[in-house]
Amino acid sequence: MASYPRVECPVCRGVYAGAPTRATGMVSVVDHKRESRSLSLCPGSMTHVRLRDAGAWQEQLPDPAAAPPEPTLFDAD
Repeated sequence: MASYPRVECPVCRGVYAGAPTRATGMVSVVDHKRESRSLSLCPGSMTHVRLRDAGAWQEQLPDPAAAPPEPTLFDAD
């Protein structure tokens, strides 16, 4: 069984396993709770963080569909 690398959560600063992602040099922080008996997850769960020993990493590109298009000269109001 493979073991995941340990990474620091950017929100609570705890050290948890980092699940592999499709991005090079990046992992996702495994789901975890701030308090052991609570039902709510830490907001830092499943965020992408860089590996400590990664020589290179792939930043997430902005989604072009999320940004509104720039108005052009021929746009009607």
